[in-house]
Formats: sequence, structure tokens, C-alpha cells
Amino acid sequence: MQNVVKWVKRTENLVSFTALAVLTGSVLWGVLTRYVTERPAVWTTELSGMLFTWVVYIGAMTAHQEGRHIRVTLLVDLLPRPARLAVLKLAEVLVLAFLVYAAWLSFVMMQKGATRPSPVLDIPFSWVYLATLIAFVGMSLTSALRLLGLMDPPPVDAMEEVL
Repeated sequence: MQNVVKWVKRTENLVSFTALAVLTGSVLWGVLTRYVTERPAVWTTELSGMLFTWVVYIGAMTAHQEGRHIRVTLLVDLLPRPARLAVLKLAEVLVLAFLVYAAWLSFVMMQKGATRPSPVLDIPFSWVYLATLIAFVGMSLTSALRLLGLMDPPPVDAMEEVL
């Protein structure tokens, strides 16, 4: 299981870093062509928007796996331990339900995007929406594995490490 987790993390990092590098290059090229030459590259704006979607959603999946999403636990922390554990389990179930529903909506959106190409690059929008599907399926799997006890929960003090 650990090897699979390492492989998934490496793939996530490769996809997000590659998308971010190409996004940065695209924006830089767009700026250079707009202000240096007389013919701006109009495709850079479209490509940047598509790649930004990939960076954001793959990053959200990584943040979910590492427990780095924002959470406010003030009221939950005040509960007695048994009640706190029950509320946290209920929250995990609700989050899983939301993620599965969002993955379904992403799949539907991806199917509709297959018939709609982007205006400049003529890329089907299903490629853009694939990022949301991958991210929500990945987050759903992470949540399900945590609920089943097959994956360790993220450290409670994950954000304190950053601070």
C-alpha cells in the first residue's frame, strides 16, 4: 500500500509541477508577445486558464490527502472525547458523500465538454474537466480509505508544522 501511495504522490507532483511550469511559460510568452512584438499570442490566455484548472484541482487533492485544508474545530474541540469522535466521524462521512457527488457532477460535466471545443486551441473542454474528475475521485478514495481505517488520518497538527 505504501508503494502505491508513493507512486500516486509522485504522479500528482509531476502533473501539478508540469502544469505550473507550462502555465508560467505560457503567461510569460503571452506577455512578451503582447509588449515586445506587434502580434500577441492569443492562445496563451486560453491555455493558461486550462492549466490553472489542473494546478488548482490537483493541488486540492494533494492538500486533502495531507490534511491541509482549512478546518475550524473550535466547537468540536470543546466536546467530550466520545462526542468529539462521533462528530468527526459524521463529518468524514458527510465529506465523503459530498466528494462522491462532486465526482459524479464532474463526470457529467466532462461528458458534456467532449462536444464543446475551446475557441482558440480547439481542445475539447472534457480535457479541462478531467482535472476536476481526477481530483474529486482521488479525494473520495482518500476519504473512503480513511473511514475504513486503511489509510492513516493526516496529523491533527498538520498546519502547525507550516507555522
